[in-house]
Amino acid sequence: MSASRTAPSFHRPIRIARPYGLATGLTALTVAVLFLVSSKVLQAAGLPYASAGGSPLAKFHPATFLSLASLAVWAVAIGPGSMLATLAVRRPGLLVFAMAIALLTFQTAIVQKLPISAIADTFVLPLAMFVSLSALRAPMMERLVIALHLFFLVNSTLGFAEYFTGWRLTPYYSGGEVITYDWRSTALLGHPLINTLATGLYLLILTGPGGRRFDLPLRTFLLIYNLSAMVTFGGRAATVVVLLLLAARSAWSIAAVLAGRRFRLRDAFAVIVVLTLIATVGSLLVQGGILDTFLSRFEDDSGSAATRIAMFHIFDGMALRDLVFAPDLSHVASNQRRLDLAIGIESFVVAFFAYYGIITTLLFFVGLLFFCSEILRSVGWAGLLPLAYFFLVTSTSTGIANKTTDMALMMTMILILLDRRFIPPSTNEPRAC
Repeated sequence: MSASRTAPSFHRPIRIARPYGLATGLTALTVAVLFLVSSKVLQAAGLPYASAGGSPLAKFHPATFLSLASLAVWAVAIGPGSMLATLAVRRPGLLVFAMAIALLTFQTAIVQKLPISAIADTFVLPLAMFVSLSALRAPMMERLVIALHLFFLVNSTLGFAEYFTGWRLTPYYSGGEVITYDWRSTALLGHPLINTLATGLYLLILTGPGGRRFDLPLRTFLLIYNLSAMVTFGGRAATVVVLLLLAARSAWSIAAVLAGRRFRLRDAFAVIVVLTLIATVGSLLVQGGILDTFLSRFEDDSGSAATRIAMFHIFDGMALRDLVFAPDLSHVASNQRRLDLAIGIESFVVAFFAYYGIITTLLFFVGLLFFCSEILRSVGWAGLLPLAYFFLVTSTSTGIANKTTDMALMMTMILILLDRRFIPPSTNEPRAC
């Protein structure tokens, strides 16, 4: 019997018919464009994606158009009524999230008179991709699993190459200007911080159930190699958080063993080898001076810490009615200039309240919580730590309160790499020590 017929219902919540091939191809193309065409690539190509002027259509990421096209083809293949009915029964959180996006779009376009490209790229894109990825059959999903593992191997290799040579695959733009003095690698994802965030998320997946598909030596190599590459991307918050979470995961496993959980000698040996390799590689990097530039970012943060303290004064002088319903954006901008917040509001939570007001923000966060619950329903509890990591790191920057494809990247990685059809069962039980 084929894999598509034996797959549990939570993997494919909707029945599919023709034109399956076109819908599958568009979904795979959307994933490729999402990971390979960053905002910096669009700027390098001359498109005013993140700058003033140009066509309004140029403000939307190509992956957003492709995701909507693939969703439309899936709707034709499945039947619009059948798709909505199935989603309402099996994926109600997606419909709640869709209503939250509609509310945020109304607040953005009608009340605040702002472009909706940020809403489309940041939230509509992951919602559309969730439905499309959930409809994929096992053979295509397995190809995407392999492709993402290869992507991070290549991306980390580029990170090392750029760090040691000074060459950049993707030019680093800021404010429309090419930055040449920043030592951090840009690699395939185009921005150092996005590379660090995505690589940290990959490490948490690799050290959890998502890494079971690999033999122990290969899994250990991928862990050490990608963890070392995070240094070349220079993201402080993402690196510190992922190290803390990896340490917590190790401590939990050790505590479980001490409490009597059965384990294999091979697994215990693997943990010892990995910890030894991490300590050895870390010592070599420190002694060789390779970590100097990375560690210097903790000494000179270019004003990030001061911004995180000053940003809470962004609400100074704001009327309570405006804060509750719709903040005056000119007043917010004035406070930013007064507080010298050139970097921006370094927290997406604070930024949401400053841009959209209390009522819209709280209602939207409820929808976002429902969306995250659907992600966990699809992949199980294995997705909880990567999700927590994403929001912890994103909370230290404007993040999803700005135009970004970060959430789509995160959601795509979790859905593909933690697809339960391709995760071997745990090997903790076979032999006790």
